[in-house]
Amino acid sequence: MATTQHEFDDLAAAYDKTRGGEERGDDYAADVDAELPRDGGPILEIGVGTGGVALGLRRRARRVIGLDISAPMLARAGGRLGPVVIRGDAGALPFAPGSVAHAVSVWVLHAVPDPARVLREVAQALPPGGRYVVCTAQHPLPDDPAGQILETMRARLDALTGVTRGVEPETVVRWGEEAGLRATVHQLARSWRSSPADELRSIELRIWPVMRTLDDRELEPITTPAIEALLRLPQTETTRRATADMIVLTKP
Repeated sequence: MATTQHEFDDLAAAYDKTRGGEERGDDYAADVDAELPRDGGPILEIGVGTGGVALGLRRRARRVIGLDISAPMLARAGGRLGPVVIRGDAGALPFAPGSVAHAVSVWVLHAVPDPARVLREVAQALPPGGRYVVCTAQHPLPDDPAGQILETMRARLDALTGVTRGVEPETVVRWGEEAGLRATVHQLARSWRSSPADELRSIELRIWPVMRTLDDRELEPITTPAIEALLRLPQTETTRRATADMIVLTKP
């Protein structure tokens, strides 16, 4: 693969701080672990990022291989996991048919150019009985003021760009069924520690891919109200709360 610049390359240094790091990754790992059989096969994490979820799976005695398209992200994942990470494209998996026991993706499908293609690639790589666990969007609870501010900002981004903020579970189910996978959907409860300063940093870094499609002139009217609202909140760390969607896709 050519060593081209990827949009997540310059986010690697701040990614853990803005996404909850190992603690939040471990929460997701616990839920993923509960959905996967213990048949001894390795788990492929597609979009391993900095390795927070994969580390949580390893702590639960899982063997994990991590794949990501961003070299700086992989460098951080390798620091956590060792030499079990590879650079690759989720839309063109470098694995033989039936060679991946199970797979997982957390907050990945919304960031790839062709999510349906990823489902087709995974379906081919899984053996019969193999599972692909996908965690997509989070939805802040009404009592999460920072989350509600960001939700309003994301809705305005959606309206401007025509790109939804995440991939809805019913869409993933449809893609999975088209690829020959059976799907079940679960809703998870999520909580993590964050501060308004962390959320402001996320906006500054344009941590959401859709923000990177806009120039400063287009983005400022959308982000300025969110920034002002976040600055009005108490500037202390609090517990944020949300629900999250998990789709478990099984190859018959």
